[in-house]
Amino acid sequence: MARRGGRGRSRRRGKGNQNSEKRQQRERVFDPTKHFMPPPVPQREYEPDPISGDPISNILTAIADPESGRPVNFDSMLKRLIEQEQVAENETIIYVGQGAFGILVEQKGQRPRYFIRKRIQIEDEYETYPWRKELSPGISRDYKPEPQPLSELYDEAEALVSNSGFGKANPSIYLPKID
Repeated sequence: MARRGGRGRSRRRGKGNQNSEKRQQRERVFDPTKHFMPPPVPQREYEPDPISGDPISNILTAIADPESGRPVNFDSMLKRLIEQEQVAENETIIYVGQGAFGILVEQKGQRPRYFIRKRIQIEDEYETYPWRKELSPGISRDYKPEPQPLSELYDEAEALVSNSGFGKANPSIYLPKID
C-alpha cells in the first residue's frame, strides 16, 4: 500500500508552533535603551572626482583612485576601465568586490556560462583610506568596538536567567553589575 503525503508526515504538524511564535513576538516589548544605531554618515564636502571633475555623487559607492587615494565616482571609474580595456561583444566589465573589477565573459550554450577573464585590482587591499574610515565604523577593519556593558543594559531582575534545561545543577545565572 502506497503512502500519500510524502513519507507519512502530516501537513498540519507545526501549525501550533507558528501560532505560539506569533504570540511571543506580540508579547515582546521594544526597549529603545537596549538597541541603538551607529551615528549617521557625516555630511561633508569631498574634493571633486579626480577623473571627471564632477562632485562625488554618492560617497558610499565611491572607489579609491589608485594614484591619489581620493574617492572617485563609481561610474567614472567604470567608464575609464571601458576605455582602457579591450572588451569584446560577449564581455562586460563588472565590480567583483574589495576594490576590484573584472571582465566577465558570457558563453552561450557552454558550462560555465559566465567566467571572469581578467581581474583588475583598483584599490590596494591593505590600505585604509581616511575618507572611508568615517563612513563605515561598524565594518571597517580598524574599528575598535566599544560595546555598552551588559550591566548598564540589564537590571538585576532581567539578569536572572531561568533554567533553560542546559544547566539543571544551576537553576539560574546572575550577571553582576560591574562598577
